[in-house]
Amino acid sequence: MPEQRSLTVNVNAGFTVDAGSWQERVEEDQAPYRLVSPPHATMYRQVLSYLEESTRDEKVPPKSHLHFGEVAIATVALCIRWGSYFAVLARRDLPQWAAAFESEVSCIGDGEMARINIEASAALSDWIDLMRADQPRFRKVAKAAVKLLPFPIAQLDGSTYYHRFRALVAFNSAHGRRSPMDAYARDFGSEWFERQKARILLNPTRALANGILNEHWRNGSGIEDVHAGSIAPPRPLTQRRLTRAQEALLMQETAELFVPTMRALYSVGSRPSEETWPEQTLPYALAFKPPTDWSLDEQTRAIALPGAEPE
Repeated sequence: MPEQRSLTVNVNAGFTVDAGSWQERVEEDQAPYRLVSPPHATMYRQVLSYLEESTRDEKVPPKSHLHFGEVAIATVALCIRWGSYFAVLARRDLPQWAAAFESEVSCIGDGEMARINIEASAALSDWIDLMRADQPRFRKVAKAAVKLLPFPIAQLDGSTYYHRFRALVAFNSAHGRRSPMDAYARDFGSEWFERQKARILLNPTRALANGILNEHWRNGSGIEDVHAGSIAPPRPLTQRRLTRAQEALLMQETAELFVPTMRALYSVGSRPSEETWPEQTLPYALAFKPPTDWSLDEQTRAIALPGAEPE
């Protein structure tokens, strides 16, 4: 029986995340690969529990103290940097993989990228639901995330991309939501609109999270430059896959885009409305164009990583 090796990530001096396990296996044609299995509790859930436990006796920050630059940093730190498989690729206690400095090398496998997207989107969906359901708890956890989770960016201006925020809050009324939906039906056809609507309403928060993550992370940052590459050598699990410069740039690019989005969504959750959450969410989800091939319920995924573990 192949040896099962644990995957753990040290977040800080007092907290370690279980990222699952891996073992070396062989295909029927004798080609080696490594099976990477996810943990029983998702990485996001572990980090969220740590933040809540660490601040159990602290007071809830007043609503007036909410800073959306901090909220964006907290969101990316919790949902992507430490709450997804990305943390495995950017482990700070491992030696640096030398091939990461070569621009033509693909540093992230397709299966690994899929697991990051799935875990980060599931985390973001839960985070948005927490924000709208329990804003005092959300504010407390957001402050804790900025304080306790290492992040390469110290602060962001809360008015970053203010023009995007103004465009998004146009959806924060029944009339404002009706106008873009009428435009979608007119421009793309009623059949297209009804198909998109039916899919989104299966799980509106997750569909919204899929769209936001696709725009802010997959398309808004340089992660595809790290993922893509004409050369794909066996990628190690026992070396740091991303450079510190890559990590810092990815986190900054993504967090900046999250500032206006989290600000607008917090505003939605703060206003009383006769409309249901799916009705409020629909125009946002349509605006962010959630990919139709992204899961609406998957929380994580096992990975088959080609090749034996490099020495």
